[in-house]
Amino acid sequence: MNVQEGLTQYISEVVAKTGQPMPTLDQPLLDSEGGVIDSMSMWPLILFIESRFGIAIEDTDIMQENFRTLRALIKFIETKLHS
Repeated sequence: MNVQEGLTQYISEVVAKTGQPMPTLDQPLLDSEGGVIDSMSMWPLILFIESRFGIAIEDTDIMQENFRTLRALIKFIETKLHS
């Protein structure tokens, strides 16, 4: 399973609990921008990413631009994987 598939599966499980539609690659993920990830969902998402992809997300990585959309998050994870 690649990064996009893994994240899409996880996000779809989060979305199923909210009743909101699954965001596309370029729709907002963060609830502050109309998305499905709120402050309570952020920590579990970070833990999922770290365990699923074997990367460490530093405090400095937790910025809006890395989590703004599914596409941005995929790019961020892939960059971390290849660094």
